[in-house]
Amino acid sequence: MIKNHHIIVFLILINSMTLPGQNIDLSGGLNSNKFHDFLVRESSYNSDFGYTIRIGMENIKVDWLTLRLTLSYDKYGGELNASEFTVGSGHSTVAKIDKSVVSFTVFPINFNIIDRIDLNFGFEVAGLVYEKFKGTYEYWAMGNPYIYHSYDLHDKYDSYNAKTYFGLRGRLAYNVKIADNLSILPQYA
Repeated sequence: MIKNHHIIVFLILINSMTLPGQNIDLSGGLNSNKFHDFLVRESSYNSDFGYTIRIGMENIKVDWLTLRLTLSYDKYGGELNASEFTVGSGHSTVAKIDKSVVSFTVFPINFNIIDRIDLNFGFEVAGLVYEKFKGTYEYWAMGNPYIYHSYDLHDKYDSYNAKTYFGLRGRLAYNVKIADNLSILPQYA
């Protein structure tokens, strides 16, 4: 299993392998996730605060295309209570989840507005490096006989999160130049 300090050392090593003409940024901060439930059911979600460490390289020229690349480590978690009930049955899942992922993002669509605002759109692939979950699943149904099942999530699942995922990412940043080769970039990604 990859440990947190191995990822930080890897990020520092990547930072030392630059080419002339590239811009490099190192960022970090607190994050809070938001669970989405697209089904109509009785659900509640609580997010824990986590953190992100990210290194980015931009102005990478590949033929006619200018790219921005980022490598990120994100740790986050939360609690969920998802239930669905019908006239004669119901089921619910209650869980607490903590996880960490490492992601790699390629931004092929990049805009620079008024020399200060960066707007980037790209593709991201991420892998699960750590997961801890606990919780229960319950199912009941009225009838003769009455049916009730309950089990610990660990008994049914080795992993509760996807091992990898692919998605889209956007980034908005404001460039505050401090010196010729040093800037502060407040950003939302």
